[in-house]
Amino acid sequence: MKKNKVLYFLIGIFCIMAIGYAAFSTTLNINGSASIDSNWNVKITKVTTKNIIGDATKAFEPVVADTAVTFKTNLVSPSDSMTYEVTISNEGTIDAKVDSIEMTDSKNPAIVFSVSGINENDLLEAGQTQTYDVTVTYDPNITTQPANTSATITVKLNYVQNA
Repeated sequence: MKKNKVLYFLIGIFCIMAIGYAAFSTTLNINGSASIDSNWNVKITKVTTKNIIGDATKAFEPVVADTAVTFKTNLVSPSDSMTYEVTISNEGTIDAKVDSIEMTDSKNPAIVFSVSGINENDLLEAGQTQTYDVTVTYDPNITTQPANTSATITVKLNYVQNA
């Protein structure tokens, strides 16, 4: 009886080993394909002069480079200002989010810059447009005329894919 148990045990072990060997020696073939059909295309599409106060003038037309725009404005008297409206479009298929807003200016203490209508983390969905304003103002608190009353500012919006 003990011989039969040992024999059955060995036959069972042999069957388990044969099944294991067959399972691990099989070739696995996977057929198929995948493609990504998305497009990233966020850019400034239009810049217009929205509001002029006093004798402010454009020194040159705004210069656009993807999501950055550079303005140069001539201001004559305190409180002169010019507001530009910037339109940014998401012509791609991926939703975008404003990661950061960079402003670099000519560091003229008589000139005040402001950006309104857009903030970090604002969402720009695929196929949508958004506008924001950039205002250049001759500081009304200035009491002496500075040597230079022109100002240059670049506003760059850094977008990332919305997660």
